[in-house]
Amino acid sequence: MSEAQELRSVALLLLVSLSLACGHDPQSQTAAGKAQARIEPPALDLKIQSELEAWLTEHGQEPRDYVVSLFAEHDVVFLGEQHRIRHDPELVQSLLAPLYAAGVRTLATEFARREDQALIDSVTAGPLWREDLAHRITFNFLVTWGYREYVDIYRAAWEVNRRRAAGAPPFRVLALGDSPDWSWVTKPEDGDDPEVMRKVWRGGGEEHWARVILNEVEAGQKVLVYSGIHHAFTEYLQPSVAEGKFVQFREQRAGNYVYRAIGKRVVTVFLHAWWTGSGGYDDKLVHPADGVLDAFMLNREGGPYAVGFSLADSPFGRTRIDNAVYRHGYSNEFVPSRFADGWIYTKPLSEYAGVTPIPGWIDETNIEQARRQMPNPEFRAASIDRFNSGMARDADIPRRLARLH
Repeated sequence: MSEAQELRSVALLLLVSLSLACGHDPQSQTAAGKAQARIEPPALDLKIQSELEAWLTEHGQEPRDYVVSLFAEHDVVFLGEQHRIRHDPELVQSLLAPLYAAGVRTLATEFARREDQALIDSVTAGPLWREDLAHRITFNFLVTWGYREYVDIYRAAWEVNRRRAAGAPPFRVLALGDSPDWSWVTKPEDGDDPEVMRKVWRGGGEEHWARVILNEVEAGQKVLVYSGIHHAFTEYLQPSVAEGKFVQFREQRAGNYVYRAIGKRVVTVFLHAWWTGSGGYDDKLVHPADGVLDAFMLNREGGPYAVGFSLADSPFGRTRIDNAVYRHGYSNEFVPSRFADGWIYTKPLSEYAGVTPIPGWIDETNIEQARRQMPNPEFRAASIDRFNSGMARDADIPRRLARLH
C-alpha cells in the first residue's frame, strides 16, 4: 500500500468510526425509505447451545467484576468499542470506583488530546465540578463528539477523587489522542494527498498513544484503556481490505505497540457490537462472529443476560467465522479468540440505544471552530442546526441496527 493510500485509509477509518459525516452514514441500513428484511442470528445446534450455557455458567462474570478481575494478571486492559453505544461509556463510568478500590488508578482514553492533559487533570482533581471544561476537552478532541455519556466519564473520575481519603493518590484520566488539524482538508480529494494529510496529522500516530500507556506501566501503574476496537487490537493484526480483498496487515495500532513491548501483560476485550461483512469496512453491518453469541442469548431459556468472559478455551472462542472483514488474511483460521482476549455481552443488538447528544453543543460561540475542524470538508460552511442534527443522527443506533435482531 502506498503512503497516499495508507494516509487515506487512516482518514477514512476515522470518518467511518468516529465522525460519520454527520447525517451521511455510509453504512445506513435502510435504502430510499424502504425497510430491509431483518437479519436473524443463525440457528444453533442444541449441542453448541448447551456447551455455551455450561461454560458461561462456570466461567462468565458480571461485566464490571470481569474487567476488574483481569488486572490480577495483567497490567493493561483495552476495552474496544464500535462507538456511540450508550451502555459502553456507561460501563466505563461504573468501573472507575471499583477499579480505584482494586488499586487501578488510571484510565487512558482515545477521546481526548494529549495536549489537553493538564486541563483534564484540573477537571478530574479539582475541588468543584467544571462542566464547561469537560465540554472544552471533548470539543477539542472532535467537534461533533458532544455526547453526554462520554463527557460524564470525566465526572465519574471527579467523583472518585472527591470521595478518596485524604492523602490518597488521585484517579487520573490520561489522554491518548493526537491533535489533527482538519482545516487543511478543504475538498474530498485532499484525503488522497499525502502532503495534505501530513499537515492534518502533524506528526501524530498511535505509537505516541502507546508511549503514554507504557510510561504508566513503567512507573508501576495498571491502566484501563478505552478506545475504538481498531485501536485496541493487541496480538491480533487488523487487515487492510480493498474491493473485498486482503491487502496487508496493519501493525501500527496502539494495542499492537503495547503488546510488542509487554506481551500478554496486555489484553483486549471487545464490547459486543456490530461488525461489517467480508466486503470491507464499508460493507453492510452484520452480527459479530457470525451471530453465534447473539443466537445463543436469544435462544437460551432464561433469556439474554450481561456477561464478561475470556475467550481462551471457550466454545465461543474457537468458533470459525466466515462473514467478517476481520477474517481477511487469516484463511480458514479466523476465530473470536484470535480477534480478542475477552468479550462483554450486554443485551441484544435490537435493544441498543445511542449516546445522548448534549443540546446546543454547537452554537454561536463555537460554530466557526467547528466548521474549521470538522473532518468532513462538506461542513466548512454548515449551519449550527446541521451540525447538531447530524450529531443526533450519527447517534441513532436503532436506525443503524434496524436490520439486526
